[in-house]
Amino acid sequence: MRNWDDVKFNSSSVPEEELRALEFTAMLVAKIILRRKELGMTQTQLAEATGLKQSAIARIESAKSIPRIDTIQILAKTLGMKLDLIIDEEAATAMAYA
Repeated sequence: MRNWDDVKFNSSSVPEEELRALEFTAMLVAKIILRRKELGMTQTQLAEATGLKQSAIARIESAKSIPRIDTIQILAKTLGMKLDLIIDEEAATAMAYA
């Protein structure tokens, strides 16, 4: 079964910028899957709560579909999570000295 770990490790031909975006998406999806399971929700229940199709959730969870940010936000909000931007002090410092 293909999953987000497979995508992360089998993407050597993907440009670095896109690879980082895929890895970030993989991390977000992994957190969403974990939270869904912690809450004891099935994909079907999550689909009903979000208005998405269960098959769409299955494709996202199995890395057959890369979700848009608005879809990730809908899933996260439904699961009692939120997306937020935080300052990466290390990156900010590196940029200041570049």
